[in-house]
Amino acid sequence: PMNAIIGFATIAVSHIDNKDQVRDCLQKVLSSSNHLLSLINDILDMSRIESGKVQIKEQECNVSEIMHNLVSIIQPQVKAKQLELFIDTFEVANEDVIADALKLNQVFINLLSNAVKYTPAGGTISFRIMQKATFRHGYGDYVFIVKDNGIGMSKDFVAHIFEPFEREATATQSGIQGTGLGMAITKNIVEMMGG
Repeated sequence: PMNAIIGFATIAVSHIDNKDQVRDCLQKVLSSSNHLLSLINDILDMSRIESGKVQIKEQECNVSEIMHNLVSIIQPQVKAKQLELFIDTFEVANEDVIADALKLNQVFINLLSNAVKYTPAGGTISFRIMQKATFRHGYGDYVFIVKDNGIGMSKDFVAHIFEPFEREATATQSGIQGTGLGMAITKNIVEMMGG
C-alpha cells in the first residue's frame, strides 16, 4: 500500500491542473491509506493478544445496536462490490447482553470483511444470530453465522485458517489483500470471551 500511496501522490502532484486525475489519484491514495491502517492495526492487535495485554471489558450492550453499527461500518464495502447483505436477528429473544461490545464488533467486522473480500461482485452475504436454549439462569447462548457465496477454501486450508499470517495461495485469491491475521485475531477474541 505504501508504494501505491507514494505513486498516486506523485502522479497527482505532477498533474495538479487536471482536477479529475487528481481526484482519482486521491481516491486511490485514500483507499491505500485505509488498507495500510488496517494492516498496522492487525499487527498491533495480534501483538497485544500474544503479549496477554488484551482485556475483555464486559458491560451491558444491545445486540441490535451492535448490528446496526456494524451494518453502517461494512455497508460501504458491500455497496462498492454490489453485494447483498442480509442480517437476521429474528431468533434473538434477549437483545440485552453482557459482553465486550468493542471486541464483539471487531469479531463481526473481521468475519464480514472476509466475506466481502472473498465474495465476487453481485454475490450474497448473510449474517444470522440465533439464541439457543440454555438451562443456566441468567446466561444466554448465542450462535453467530456468517455465510456467503464466495470463492470458498480448500479442505487442507481449513485446518490452518486460525494460524497467524496464514492465507490460502490460489490463483483466484492472489489479488486479494490482507495480512492473514483477521481470523487468528477473531479466534483469540472469541476464546477470551468464553466462546
